[in-house]
Amino acid sequence: MPGVKGSLLDKQGFPRSDIDVAAVRRDRHRLICLTNDHRALSDRLAGLLAELHAAMRSQAAEAGPSQAAAPAATNAASVPMEVDGGASTSTTTSTTTSSTSGAPATRVGPAATAAAAAAAPAAPPGPSGPALVPFALVDEVTDGSPASAAGLQVGDLLCSFGEVSGAGEDGASPSGSSTAALLQRVAGVLGASEGRAVAATVLRQGAPVAVSLTPQRWSGRGLLGCHLKPL
Repeated sequence: MPGVKGSLLDKQGFPRSDIDVAAVRRDRHRLICLTNDHRALSDRLAGLLAELHAAMRSQAAEAGPSQAAAPAATNAASVPMEVDGGASTSTTTSTTTSSTSGAPATRVGPAATAAAAAAAPAAPPGPSGPALVPFALVDEVTDGSPASAAGLQVGDLLCSFGEVSGAGEDGASPSGSSTAALLQRVAGVLGASEGRAVAATVLRQGAPVAVSLTPQRWSGRGLLGCHLKPL
């Protein structure tokens, strides 16, 4: 079979007679449409998550240090990470549920997700310390990859990877150019840490979650099997 990019012509340049050329073209067109829809949803998700966390930081700054202590303790609670045996999914405020097979995604509105987050049970606290500033969105996690085994999920916001952190000295969010530089540093740490665990922190449903990622060779592409999109 020609697959996604194989030639539909024989050696003489005529349409192949051993396959249904029209059906292959329809399938390829459908695949392209689904890929474009998935990319559009991922872009929308990244924008909504960036707006959400910008609003959370603004509210925390207006509340002041004394009043922000209680919300900070609440946000520190997170659900223990689980390795999904099927498609990797994530549900966040204004989120997209996406499978590694490229199936269509479903976005949940801010009001419904906020209500679900308020009703979530208490869990062990996440990492504490300096303010967490996300600089990349995890928009793809391949099933069976090191990232999937570590519990990384689609929709997670990467705040730190090893010594690379999105929070600057003043705690401000990184700009577009500095975000690209941060991802280059992440790639450097990734290549230098093959076979060794690297501590990372992500925001999931507004709560910090510590993840231990071990870059290593596996059956798929890359050392982790996930894709990061700059914010």
